[in-house]
Amino acid sequence: MKSNSKLTSPLIAGTIILTITGFLNKGIGFFYRIFLSNTIGEEGMGIYQLVFPVVGVCMAVCAFSFQTAISRYVAAASGDNSSGQQHLILRCGFLLTGFLSCILAAVVYRFAVPIARYILLEERCADLLKIVALSLPFSSLHACGCGYYYGKQKASVPAFSQVVEQVIRVLSVWIIWKVRTEQGLLLTPAGVMAGLLLSEIASDLFLFLCYFSTEKTKKYKASMLPIMKDILYMAIPLTANRLLLNILQSFEAIMIPSRLQLFGLTNSSALSIYGVLTGMAMPFLFFPSTLTNSAAVMLLPAVSRAQSNEQNHTIHHASNLSIRFCLWLGIFCTGVFLLFGKDMGSLIFHSELAGSYITILCWLCPFLYLTTTTASILNGIGHTTTVFFQNMVSVTIRLAFVVFLIPRFGIIAYLWGVLFSEFILAVLHLITLNRESGISCPFFQFIFAPVCFTILSGAIAQWMNHTLQSQFPQFSLWILCFSILIMTGLFLLLSFITNTKKLTH
Repeated sequence: MKSNSKLTSPLIAGTIILTITGFLNKGIGFFYRIFLSNTIGEEGMGIYQLVFPVVGVCMAVCAFSFQTAISRYVAAASGDNSSGQQHLILRCGFLLTGFLSCILAAVVYRFAVPIARYILLEERCADLLKIVALSLPFSSLHACGCGYYYGKQKASVPAFSQVVEQVIRVLSVWIIWKVRTEQGLLLTPAGVMAGLLLSEIASDLFLFLCYFSTEKTKKYKASMLPIMKDILYMAIPLTANRLLLNILQSFEAIMIPSRLQLFGLTNSSALSIYGVLTGMAMPFLFFPSTLTNSAAVMLLPAVSRAQSNEQNHTIHHASNLSIRFCLWLGIFCTGVFLLFGKDMGSLIFHSELAGSYITILCWLCPFLYLTTTTASILNGIGHTTTVFFQNMVSVTIRLAFVVFLIPRFGIIAYLWGVLFSEFILAVLHLITLNRESGISCPFFQFIFAPVCFTILSGAIAQWMNHTLQSQFPQFSLWILCFSILIMTGLFLLLSFITNTKKLTH
């Protein structure tokens, strides 16, 4: 029992810290985007956003996957000199990501104009790409540092480094805007991208300050080559996975409007439907995933450490707890979006179509949140290749729906494809986890109970919403928020009453 508590305590604490700072960053980012839209305008925002597919590909190659690998191996380091092993793993990660990021930075900087002209189809992105190239080594170092601290289950350091990054970005862009305004000039997208570069440098300085002031480095003599091989062995399939997802997103953006035109829509209508789906409906569904993403980040090093110590029961306990949390959250969010999705679309976006998509895709929530956690567990116990191939299956299903069924059934076929592919991916992850760790999902505890609590709390909240809406229609948005809050409170109360004793044991 002590091993379980030792694992779950930092897991829960880290998840809470990452969730709070994640919501804080989202809040700052929301107002930051309002500021940008008022200073560089819609066209400037469009130019600024165009470079981020390039950023995503570069970071997938030289940063994100290495962060995951470093996190896993730092967590798995054990023995009398585990601290020395962890520092050596970090140094190996710095060498690998530094080498790759510098190569990518040189390529992007040298070919910024051709990339902007022939790939992004906007030559004004060239200056932004050069600034992106300069930021890549700093972004890679930041990813390695975060992976190191996640592996040590010290989530507060990377969490606050992200807050520092966001605050410095906003302040630096604001200062650049003030200086240019006093000179009678306008803020440009390149000025905004310069703020991103400065924020990456600031976050790196924060991480290094924390590292050298709190981490006691110990001499550890060992060959770096085997460690680099281990990091690459895990990072390569993760990189392929991330690249595949980035390519898929780009491919979908191109294919869906064109397939909708084969369905009979005009180009303008097809783009509008896709914009409503991806710009309005999907962000609602992904917003609660801040919780599951935070849990996934902390779960990977936790199960890696337990595996290195041959604590299979601990892995089983932490995995069951996380899967249960994701299913409860997903089922509850399904109920919220099913009951209030149409009102969200009409009151917040003034789009009934957005509300319709939210209610259709609400069934995605349990599988979407579950796959985030199960993939993290599988990566944590070393099954990165399995995760990659299972994602390939999911991606293939989505592409089949896009290519073959949208021309016949319209956008609804894409919604079916997303739902079906996430369902299959969740099932494949759970089958693998059951085979490797004996993890299962008891029907009553994992599904039946949250469904009952969602129905009960949703019925009360829906009745209250209809009653108040009919009496005070001028406060519709506030009543909607209040009703969702009531539903959340009732669900948490019922969950607390039934789960307190089980969670303590």
